[in-house]
Amino acid sequence: MMVGRILATLTNRPAGALLLALQLSKSANCLMTTKSSNGDLYRHDGVRITHDPYAVGMTEKYGVPGKTDREGFDPYADTVGAGIYGGIVKRHAESGEIIIGRQYQNHNPRPGPVYAGGGYTPSTEMLDDIDGKMVPL
Repeated sequence: MMVGRILATLTNRPAGALLLALQLSKSANCLMTTKSSNGDLYRHDGVRITHDPYAVGMTEKYGVPGKTDREGFDPYADTVGAGIYGGIVKRHAESGEIIIGRQYQNHNPRPGPVYAGGGYTPSTEMLDDIDGKMVPL
């Protein structure tokens, strides 16, 4: 019923489609976050989100809700992928040393290990299957 009223109201305005998309994306985001009575946002596991995922510049840098880079930072769910934490890093061909430079998505402005792409390191992936891979170690 509420969606019907929103559709009727917004689609008759010049910016109606954009406003409707924003309203629906914020509504869909409730699957990832919960808003408390005082306006604080919480992840699905109960951790409070301390940043504003809808702040100016977030969509330009990270994408819209549901369309973020899975290997980077998702400000709406407050999660990070392999490009930010636990991913395969670039190494010097001869020495094997980790290359330090601009971090993935420039998430941390300080130089750090450069993400090589390709997902998580094997040791990080083992954490997902403790009984099958970690116990024998």
